[in-house]
Amino acid sequence: MDKEASGFNTKQTVAIVGLGLIGGSYARGLRRLGVDHIIAVDPDEKALQQAKQEGMVDDIYTAGTEALKQADLVIFCTAADVMIRFLAENKAFFTPGTILTDVAGIKGDTATAIAALLPEGVDFVPGHPMAGREGRGYAMASADIFNGANYILVPMEGNDEEHILAVKNMARALGCSHVVRVTPEDHDRFIAYTSSLPHVLATALVNSESMNTLTKYFVAGSFRDGTRVADINAPLWTKLFLSNKDNLLYEIDRFSAALQSFSTMLAEEDTKGMTRFLQQAAMRRRELVHETHSR
Repeated sequence: MDKEASGFNTKQTVAIVGLGLIGGSYARGLRRLGVDHIIAVDPDEKALQQAKQEGMVDDIYTAGTEALKQADLVIFCTAADVMIRFLAENKAFFTPGTILTDVAGIKGDTATAIAALLPEGVDFVPGHPMAGREGRGYAMASADIFNGANYILVPMEGNDEEHILAVKNMARALGCSHVVRVTPEDHDRFIAYTSSLPHVLATALVNSESMNTLTKYFVAGSFRDGTRVADINAPLWTKLFLSNKDNLLYEIDRFSAALQSFSTMLAEEDTKGMTRFLQQAAMRRRELVHETHSR
């Protein structure tokens, strides 16, 4: 991505709170863009040291610090409850004009809780990069996870449009192909289907009683693709699932109905019905891939 064309300002200080897979990927991506100064905050000293030794960050801290006053942009790459607690404990370190953003997978009423903690003049622009990979931790981080990815912005009432644009420009500079703006309600409803449900299905597939020591000799591309995200950060995703419980239960019920429909057609040897079911899926998938690649 041409950083000039994106409009993203690299002549600034960016702080990343949480240097795991996503936070580390921001660090790598922002360093590749040539951001002047990157601060990292994480209790994992090993990850911090590795990132600094690799030249991905400039200053490292294991807890909130007065150094955050230098930041023009702060990216929270933690679970929502951790972010809220961090803000409550360190709000004195955020100065007027600073932009805060996050990567939380479920929005809910997080913005309301954060708004009550923000110092005067500090703007929080909720975000969610639809980017990631299997595994966890800084060692799995890669700037390439943003290439061609979607990025969702979930603005709060009262956000400065220039600050929203700044986060959008960062996403585009990192390589994201499409940035959309939605309400928290719409965000969580869509995410239940496109993100949470696939993670549930992948974990259910590998937890099936059919999985055994011989399975690995019968695995090809479809099984690998379908189970890739089963290598999951279990504590994080448990929180995400519970925080969006109603939407996820609704999607599980819908999926179960579709699966039961196919099961009935199979049991009844309904060739025409099965063919229609499969053809509809193939058409929808082709349309999705075409739209994604034509952005």
